[in-house]
Amino acid sequence: MRVSSRRTMTAVGLVLSAAVIGFSANAAEKVAQPAKQVEFFEAIKAGDIAVKLIPKDAKEANVIIENKAKQPLEIKLPDAFAGVPVLAQFGGMGGMGMGGGFFSVGPDKVGKIKVTTVCLEHGKQDPNPRIPYEIRPIETFTQDQRVIEVCKMLGRGELAQNVAQAAAWHLGNGLTWDELAAKDRVKLSNGYTEKFFSAQELTVAARVSQEAVRRAGDKKPESPGEYGSLSRN
Repeated sequence: MRVSSRRTMTAVGLVLSAAVIGFSANAAEKVAQPAKQVEFFEAIKAGDIAVKLIPKDAKEANVIIENKAKQPLEIKLPDAFAGVPVLAQFGGMGGMGMGGGFFSVGPDKVGKIKVTTVCLEHGKQDPNPRIPYEIRPIETFTQDQRVIEVCKMLGRGELAQNVAQAAAWHLGNGLTWDELAAKDRVKLSNGYTEKFFSAQELTVAARVSQEAVRRAGDKKPESPGEYGSLSRN
């Protein structure tokens, strides 16, 4: 009986080993499958990816990318893009930077990218995660190349969010530096106030605005193409 028991255990061990080897082989085949390089908006248009934009607040959002293709994808990200509420009566969102580069997502997998955002329409409501938004090429939202350059700099990590916000409102909405300096973020009934921007942030934002003007002058305006509504949360 002892010999029989040992033989049984040995047989089970062999079956388990075979199963592990087979699983590893299948996994290796999936890993070895070549990745397809696609451009972000072209991939949305072709149905290779499904994208959702979910704002966290006025400064940050998550971009959820689902690979609908049957192979791994290397997605060429835009330097900047726009997030627009599906319903026109709702405001918020605006410009966002992704910084370019590639983002890899396996077949039938979902990836998430955190992006920093700035409002491009001063006075509109802050974004709400319960409101559906769509992602568009930024050129469909604004043709102001200076503002686009600010969003690109933000996406590449060249400047802080609050600095980018001040520059965007100055260049895109015409707010003066004095108006931005006077803007309150918090104003309580007991008299307590908290300014939206510090003096140092506005000093940096003024230099950023000058740099955005310089960079914009070196480029021709880009066509927004044929893209309309491309993605929704």
